[in-house]
Amino acid sequence: MDAGKEKENTLRTFLQRIPWLKVGKMTVGAVLAMWLAGLLHLDYAASAGVIAFLTIQDTRQETSSSALRRGLAFCIMTLLCLPIFHLIGTAPWAFGIFFLLFLLICFALHMEDSIAVNTVLATHYMASGGVSFVILKNEIGLLLVGVGLGILLNGFMPDNLPKIRKKQAELDDEIRKILQRMAVHVLKTEHPNYDGSCFTKTNQLLTEMERETRIFMHNHYLENDLYFMRYLIMRREQCDILHIIYRQIGKLTLIPEQAKPLSNYLQTVSDQYHEENDAIDLLAKLDSLHEQYRKQKLPETRSQFENRAILYAILSDLRTLLQIKQTFYETLPKKGRGSSSFYKK
Repeated sequence: MDAGKEKENTLRTFLQRIPWLKVGKMTVGAVLAMWLAGLLHLDYAASAGVIAFLTIQDTRQETSSSALRRGLAFCIMTLLCLPIFHLIGTAPWAFGIFFLLFLLICFALHMEDSIAVNTVLATHYMASGGVSFVILKNEIGLLLVGVGLGILLNGFMPDNLPKIRKKQAELDDEIRKILQRMAVHVLKTEHPNYDGSCFTKTNQLLTEMERETRIFMHNHYLENDLYFMRYLIMRREQCDILHIIYRQIGKLTLIPEQAKPLSNYLQTVSDQYHEENDAIDLLAKLDSLHEQYRKQKLPETRSQFENRAILYAILSDLRTLLQIKQTFYETLPKKGRGSSSFYKK
């Protein structure tokens, strides 16, 4: 029974890892390209199918860039084939000269992904005895059909904005939990199971959100908006500061009287920790808390002094944490401030 479940889980994992949409677009693109090339009476129609599925990439931007590189490589390939096949002939060693030069140029121009497609097209020139107007027109047709259908099909790209928003909400929720956890432990002198493992989830969410954000950016040509990437950077910087504060709380060996107001403040930060907050009110409350600390009597023992110093360090780091958010908020366009959904498609 366990073996059967293990096989079932393995199969499910395998199926989940397959990019079904991309596989479907590649298949449809190859078939349509071959059909259309045949309809246009182009020779070597199967090559159009190969060009189509090789053109389809993970994002629209990658697909367009790939198409441009293949177009440029096609021009270079044709210019190389023209003198070589006409002056030297179409023997295998002549093709070797062409291939060597073409490889060197493609690697120099970072167009490695265009080598395979254009090498196949070069063999068509070779089989036809060289470059002529008829075969040139045929190869241009194959390239346009394959690349065109690849770009067209990759225009149908699922919107991953909901995924980004979901990861964003999960990340902020995890950070709120960390703040609440710190609010509790700042009132304790012993910290069992306070090992920082709670940051594992935030790091995972940051990585997943970055992946989805990069896909989003590469799928939008005109919407050159870096909001989510900037938001991600801001939260990552805040997580680094939170990790420092988290470790400082673990160093407390007694509970100073100033710990209770700090605990309440950490809870307040947790309650107000969301995308729309400009941190101005929280910074004002932090100033007030700092002033309360300053007016209180000085510690009398070494232990009191060390623990008070930890609390002051925490206040300083909390200020940095909030200033990071304030800076992010102030750099937003004014029309987007205070909106629960700043980025809207």
